[in-house]
Formats: sequence, C-alpha cells, structure tokens
Amino acid sequence: MPEWTLATDPAQVRVLVSGYQSWSEAELRPLTDVQSVPLMRWRHEQGHDPAFLPSGEAGVWRSHTVLALVRPDGGGWVGAAQDATHTFTHWEARAEGDRVRVTCSQEGPATAVAWEPTDDVITILETLSAQLGANMHARTPAPQRVWCSWYSYYRDVTLTAMLDNARLAREHGLPFDVFQLDDGFQSDLGDWFTPSSHFGGHARDLPTQLGDLGFTAGLWLAPFLASPTSELFREHRDWMLRGADGQPLTVGHNWGGAYYALDTTRPEVLDWLRTLAATARGWGYPYLKLDFLYGAALPGVRHDPSVGRAAAYRMGLQALRDGAGDDAFLLGCGAPLAASIGVVDAMRTGPDVAPLWDEDSRRVWLGDATGPSARNALHTALSRWYQHTWYQPDPDVAICRRELSLLNSNERHAVAGMLDVVGGLRASSDPIALLDAEGLGLLRDCLTLSAPDRPTTLTHSLGGAVTHFRRGTFNLTDASLDGLAPHSYQRQT
Repeated sequence: MPEWTLATDPAQVRVLVSGYQSWSEAELRPLTDVQSVPLMRWRHEQGHDPAFLPSGEAGVWRSHTVLALVRPDGGGWVGAAQDATHTFTHWEARAEGDRVRVTCSQEGPATAVAWEPTDDVITILETLSAQLGANMHARTPAPQRVWCSWYSYYRDVTLTAMLDNARLAREHGLPFDVFQLDDGFQSDLGDWFTPSSHFGGHARDLPTQLGDLGFTAGLWLAPFLASPTSELFREHRDWMLRGADGQPLTVGHNWGGAYYALDTTRPEVLDWLRTLAATARGWGYPYLKLDFLYGAALPGVRHDPSVGRAAAYRMGLQALRDGAGDDAFLLGCGAPLAASIGVVDAMRTGPDVAPLWDEDSRRVWLGDATGPSARNALHTALSRWYQHTWYQPDPDVAICRRELSLLNSNERHAVAGMLDVVGGLRASSDPIALLDAEGLGLLRDCLTLSAPDRPTTLTHSLGGAVTHFRRGTFNLTDASLDGLAPHSYQRQT
C-alpha cells in the first residue's frame, strides 16, 4: 500500500475529497475538521461505499479515486488513480502531529496511481483527471437539454402530463432536446415491461408522440434493482446479490421499504440487462437515465466469487450499453463515478436538487449530506468541476418556478449558476404551466449551453466546497460573506 509522509502543518492544509458515487459528498475542508459519517446504516449503502466509509475522526479524510491537499499558497499534493475499470482506489489523509500521512489502497487488481507535489493544485488535478479519462476512453458527447418528470410529478407521472408539458415547451419555443419519463411509469421496481395502473398507457406509447413535437424520448430505469413485491424478484430470487446467510441482500431503503440488487456475475442476469436496454431502445428511447447503479457494486456474495465489486459493476453496465447500442445516450446516476468512465455518456455528479435549500436535521444531526436539497447539490457538484473529462457532468435540474417551491430568488439563481459553471447537461423539471415570465426567462438562461468553468482558488471557500470560479462566486453559507448574500451566486461582470 503506497504511503507518503508530508512535512507540513496539518492546521495549514485544506483537503479536497470526492465521494464514491454520484450522491456521496465531495467537499473542500480544513484537514483538521471531521468528515461526517451518516448515522443511518441504510445511508451507508445508498449514499456511500460501505466498504470504505468516512472515518468520523477529526483530521482523517477519505476520498475515492482522487485526493488533493492544498497549502495556503495554492500549491500542495494531488493523488489520482490512472485506471478504474476493475479497481476501486481509496485515499486517506491523516493529520499526525506536525505531519500529514497519506495512504492509498486498492480493491481489485493493482493499477497505476499518480502522486504529484505541485505549485498549482487546480491544474495538476485537472491534468491527472483528464489522463484517467483518456486512459478509460471517456465518452463526452455534446450535452443534452432535458426536461424530466420527476421533480414535478414524482411517481404520479402520467402519459398525459408528459405530452402536456412537451406541447407547452413547443409553444414557448423552449430549446429542449429530450423529454425524459422518470420513475412511476412501471408497475413495480424491476417490472419495467408492464405499466403502472395510473400512468394511462404504456411507456412505448410516448416516443412517437414526442417525436411529432420535435423532441427525443428519454426513459428512467433502475436496472440493477428489484422490489420484494416485483415479479422479477418472485420469479428470479436466485438472481439477487446475497448476504453471508445465503439470502437476498437488502441494498437500500426507498419506495417505502427495502429492495434487492441483481448479481451481475450471473450470465442470465447480463442477458436480461441486455434485453431490458434493447427493449427500451426498441420502444423509441435512445436516451436512458440509469439510476441507483451502486446496487451492482455493493459488498455481497456473488455467483462468481472470483469477480470483484468494481468488475461486477462494470460487467452489468457494459451489458446495458451493449443492449442499448453504442449510439445510445446513457446517463448514470447513483453510480460509482470513475468505474463508469468509458461506458456512460453523462453522469450525475451530486445529490438531487430539491425545491428547498437545506434539510438541516438530516445533514447536521444525522450526518448525511447525500440527500436531496439545493445546498447539497451545489456543495458536491461544484467540488467535482474537474470530472468533465470523464463524461458530461449532470449537476441535476434547475428550479425556476416560484410555486410549489421553498427556494427564494437568490437560491434559484445559485442553482442556475451551478449549471452554468459545471457545464454539461442542462435539465429542468418544472411544470411549464406554472412558470411566469420571470421563470421562463430563467429557464431559457439555464438551457443555454456553456463550457465547464475553472476555480480561481482552493484556498478560500464560502461554505466548505469549491465556491470561487472564473465566472462567479457562490456563498453556500447562512450568513452574508464577502459582500454576497446567503445562498447566492454573484456572476463576474
């Protein structure tokens, strides 16, 4: 296990970390601070890597794939994996007296890592990240402008609601490329081929009608999961990832209860995944959002014990790519980030946005900043600015509506600023009928594509994240700082 001892005062060092998957926290913090560990066990599985959790110790920070330590002069040290196809690379920085000890461990076949002292942490982190993307043949196609149903209708989405919003988008001349049908169209988690009782049709009924309006159809799937009430689970219980007791292993808590994950080392499971993606493509969906992908990479007992977690995940993801076709656009979410490079076209790089700024009880008292909120999305997505060389980053949706929202004007514009700074996908989920002239104007701004921005500093932060960029500055705190209002974004003029 590589190890480095740095003769530097820990109290003078900031650490930039990136969590394991889309929703896991990424942040820029003093090394002597404490990295939070969620108190709820199911959030270890659903928001983190349970095999390499944050330590919860003062002065000990853990990161996945990359790590940066920043001195007050902007120099420091950067570590980065150079391949993640079959291997998870774990970093730990630990304050020890007047020194800092850094260790790097790997789960899977040993692969190269880079460790570079530098006078310019920002540039070296970008350079090493780009090399990882190049080594894994990253796919970075043109970003898409997407309307999705989730943050308007959640699981109550209907065929009529999809088409009503598409017609209004066309009437207003809103430049969306894709209309994506999210969770709620299917009868159960895992039973993707049969419609829910409320949807008012079948998922295959939508693409042609969207095409007539000038939009590409997108579809949400959680392809590695199965509800205990699903036909998939009842008929193929043996397909599930198992615990040490030989029983199917619960892998999270959502949709009102626990659920299970497919064992992607089973050939019949890979066949089923190929068929699922090919079927969705055959219905007319060249854009697929693949969610809750972490399930295939959780610790457990697999059919083929010789296959490690990273490789098992990659096998399942590749099966979906093979079924959908090389020209399909695949967006990953809730996914092990680096392990997805070269297979997905885009990746969610933070928690869900929500029409509220923060959920203090969960973040502060339960130690979990992986849940939905505008603050959590900004905090993590901004701190992963460098990942645009791995895939098209997806910082999630803008919230432009004033109705059915607790966000104030500053907060709505901060979310819009995040989309501009991160670049990548542009998405909205507002019911278009609720948008007034101001909301429509903000939405048009949010749908204007931009190149990813770069930070100007990692030595100063307004909120424990990367907040200072060339195009503007974010204040993620609850107080006015440096002339910026709380929860705001000030664009450079």
